[in-house]
Amino acid sequence: MRAAVSPARLPPSDELASFAAAVAHDLRTPLAALSGEVDVVLRRDRSADAYREALTRIAASVAELVELTGDLSVLGEPGDDDRVSTTTARLDAILAPVRERYASNADVGFAVTPAAATVTGDEALLAHAVTILVQYGLAHRRTSAGLVIRTVCPEDRACIDVIVDAAAGTFWPHTWRGLGETPAAGDPAAGQRPVPLRLRTADRIVTRCGGSLHAASADGAGGVHIRLRCAETM
Repeated sequence: MRAAVSPARLPPSDELASFAAAVAHDLRTPLAALSGEVDVVLRRDRSADAYREALTRIAASVAELVELTGDLSVLGEPGDDDRVSTTTARLDAILAPVRERYASNADVGFAVTPAAATVTGDEALLAHAVTILVQYGLAHRRTSAGLVIRTVCPEDRACIDVIVDAAAGTFWPHTWRGLGETPAAGDPAAGQRPVPLRLRTADRIVTRCGGSLHAASADGAGGVHIRLRCAETM
């Protein structure tokens, strides 16, 4: 099974600095949006509809902050990997809440077979990991191309890949860099971009469930793969 590129491999001091940078980076955007909306609303009186629209945008920023604090909770949980990695879940049950969440979003499609496969890991945690990758992908598109959640079962059937995929060129060049291969020597951006908190959380969840998470490339070409062990082969 291919190992994910994990920030945990860094020396402790570098890991702490990288983690702090990731938290600051991910919190800055929703906080800035929230502050800006409040500032604009308070400048002058507005119509009830304008206030309602502003509150809707404020609620979206607050919801993003709540999800980020949830990520911090996942990352801060004590390691009980043995328990989680020996739990089993049906693939269709893992993806059911993801389907429900994006049922009305035409930018998210599903091509999942075999849906009845049983894999190792916690159902709710893995559903959260898939949702994180879909949210992250939708938020970091450079084009309007949609995302597809599909599955691939290798010939040995020892594992199954849940893949978040999109057309080539959909994402910015370094969108998935934290899950890709080690940067090439001489890359001027190497070490400058912290691994986003959302991707750290998804990686932590999948690893705890006995799987691995990786992107085929930094720009997402080839998909982002959650590789899970099939329970029948344990």
